[in-house]
Amino acid sequence: MKPRILLLAAILTGLTAPAGSAGTDGDIGRRLSDGEIVLLDYATNQAGGSSRVQALVQAPARSVWEVITSCEQTFIFVDGLKRCEVLEDSGERAVVHQVVKRNWLVPTQDFVFESLREPYQGIRFKLIEGNLKAMEGRWRFIETPEGLLVDYAIRIRPGLPVPGFIVRWVMRKGMPDIIACIRGLANGSGSLDQRKNDLDRCRGEAHADP
Repeated sequence: MKPRILLLAAILTGLTAPAGSAGTDGDIGRRLSDGEIVLLDYATNQAGGSSRVQALVQAPARSVWEVITSCEQTFIFVDGLKRCEVLEDSGERAVVHQVVKRNWLVPTQDFVFESLREPYQGIRFKLIEGNLKAMEGRWRFIETPEGLLVDYAIRIRPGLPVPGFIVRWVMRKGMPDIIACIRGLANGSGSLDQRKNDLDRCRGEAHADP
């Protein structure tokens, strides 16, 4: 194992979940170093689903932060986003209203969430009100010798029934696509070819220029 992968694997040791993980720490470190968006863990059932994703980003944490806290940018990386409005923003705490409608199979999701922010280190968010039963998650930004390690986890319980295959698709494919798109928008892909690949995974209605 190369020294740089050993360093990344050491950081991953305290982050990866033993059950349902994507592989050994060394294997995950290698895949991350190769530019892959790694799905560490996911779970789905009739009540909803959860997902955890990691990626290496060749950009400062501030660049990623500015993408994920921007309503304008959120229209690019969130599939079906129809409305995004910041209701409150004190810097360390924000309240955001979003409306998401992906397709006719999925009921409209209209909700307000609270975001607690530790600038450029982490964000925790949770549902305040809306037609979801539950939504919570967090972002972590960890500087490593190989780049910025972005660790994202989310759990969602829709308020109305959603076909199981759609929940599985969102948790397994949709969440990694979001992280890839964000990496591209933050100019953190590491190469022009990888940035094009990352931006091609943007599923929002707005368009990103390579």
